[in-house]
Amino acid sequence: MLLAQVVPASAPPSAATPATTPVDHFIIGDLHKVVAKAPEDWSSIIIHAIGFIAVAYLIGWVASKLMRWISTKFGASPIAESAVAAIGKSLPYILPAYTLLFLIKDMKPYLAYIGWLNFAVTSGTFLCSLAHTASVFYLVAIPIAWAQKVADQSENKLDDILVPMFSTVVRITVILVGTFKAISIIDPKSSEAILGLLAGAVVGLAFASQDTIKNVFGAVMLIVDQPFTLGDIINIGTHEGKVESLGLRSTTIVMLDGQKLAIPNGDLATRSIVNITRRDFIRAQDLVHLEANTPAEKVREAVAIVRELLVNHEGSQPSHPPLVHVTEFADWAVNIRLMYWYHPAAAVKQLEFNQQLILRIAERLQQADIRLAVMGTPQTR
Repeated sequence: MLLAQVVPASAPPSAATPATTPVDHFIIGDLHKVVAKAPEDWSSIIIHAIGFIAVAYLIGWVASKLMRWISTKFGASPIAESAVAAIGKSLPYILPAYTLLFLIKDMKPYLAYIGWLNFAVTSGTFLCSLAHTASVFYLVAIPIAWAQKVADQSENKLDDILVPMFSTVVRITVILVGTFKAISIIDPKSSEAILGLLAGAVVGLAFASQDTIKNVFGAVMLIVDQPFTLGDIINIGTHEGKVESLGLRSTTIVMLDGQKLAIPNGDLATRSIVNITRRDFIRAQDLVHLEANTPAEKVREAVAIVRELLVNHEGSQPSHPPLVHVTEFADWAVNIRLMYWYHPAAAVKQLEFNQQLILRIAERLQQADIRLAVMGTPQTR
């Protein structure tokens, strides 16, 4: 892919090319300095050329099999495993291509004699460019393996989605760039026309698929910002549920009633997202309704009982002490509001603790002969 463009020779095959501007080719050299020479035996030259290329391919194929086997021994190092395997896969392409270039270099006088020098150089550099593209296509597995290792070490599962996306984009880019480069070796004008055509096609597709592009960019923003990861429970205002998957077009959420909701990434990226799973604690509130005619000393005793039960409670933290206060005298009850914070935010454990707390409050109030209001209904906010 680093090869120079081929410039057709204007001199007759039997004469040396005029010494004008040098045209140096990778490995092959300057075609202007080639002196045509008739071969002694074409058959032996052709047989040797085919033999060298066949041997180069065979060596590359054997080396590829050997290096793939060696790569399996690097199970503890995915990057080393990918590097060895990628190099092995590229050898069956690289070795024959470079062998062909060296053969063209050695056969320059004979090819110039029959007028095939420019064709041979163009073909050789074209095939070598394709070999470079194939090699790079395989070698990108090395940075991809590194990215996968980083994603595996990350707790955010969205990184596991980003790596395949990155892999696909990089490989497609390698194929497109390599194809364009190979075409430019044969005909630079055609490559420019193809490039212009592709640019026009990209602009047309961009206008025709604005929603799709919006969703793709939305997926990228969600992966970069990482407001949630797979398995998190989120609230987006109108819906609440567990994130099941994130695709290029939409994100799937399993709602609390079991239904699956697919939200376009473009819309989700612009919404306010509350990540319930990532909260540090759960705040719980409740109201204890005492009878409206409960004596003041009994109200104080009820407050003391609730405070006692919440001192150093399960999941408590000094930074968030529980709060217990009489809040109002209603027509039918005296209301005592209790509020506590449960660490960490384990919903199931908090619900179990809250149940035990309510039962213990009811038991202690009954032992103290403090009656709950009949018409009251406990509330949790």
